Amino acid sequence: MLILTIAINRLKNEISEIYSKEYLCISLYLDIIRLQKDFEEMFLRYVPNESINADFDVYESFIIGLASGGIDSRLGDALERYKLKVWLNKSFFEWFPKYRFLEPYDLSEYVELNNAMKVVDNLRRKLINLIRLKENGDPF
Repeated sequence: MLILTIAINRLKNEISEIYSKEYLCISLYLDIIRLQKDFEEMFLRYVPNESINADFDVYESFIIGLASGGIDSRLGDALERYKLKVWLNKSFFEWFPKYRFLEPYDLSEYVELNNAMKVVDNLRRKLINLIRLKENGDPF
């Protein structure tokens, strides 16, 4: 039990560190504008009245909200953990399949956007691991 508590606390610290050191310095707005311009024809064809900026913000805010401490109040409730796992097990493209046309492309030239996607995905995986650890029986 003590080992599990230590593992949970270590993972919480990792999440907090990633959030404060890697996420807070990301500004991706200009990259999103450039992405929309570079893929303008596809955006017009597949999602003419949608805002990838708003949709990514929803996805990112959910995960960042949990990573910045919001997970703590929800770990104790089994139903909440289940709901969180359902959403955390989905990538951005699974949350918003309308943007799947971008999935096959290398988006690394959009440095800030690519960074944000990597950091958010890393946090997402760590949050899933935290929930799994909690479900293994830690009574906190």
